[in-house]
Amino acid sequence: MNSYEQSKKARYIASVVYVSIMAFILGGTYISQQEKEKAKLESTPEASSATAEKQAD
Repeated sequence: MNSYEQSKKARYIASVVYVSIMAFILGGTYISQQEKEKAKLESTPEASSATAEKQAD
């Protein structure tokens, strides 16, 4: 294997690792944002009373 092929393979591996890390970070950020919005909606008085009414039925 010449040096060009070796560097090509190294660049490919580096790009796959980079994309995997970025997907992990962005996915975690998205999930965290969804959980924060869910918690915010559940903490509002309107949502709490609506939830209590549903449970009473």
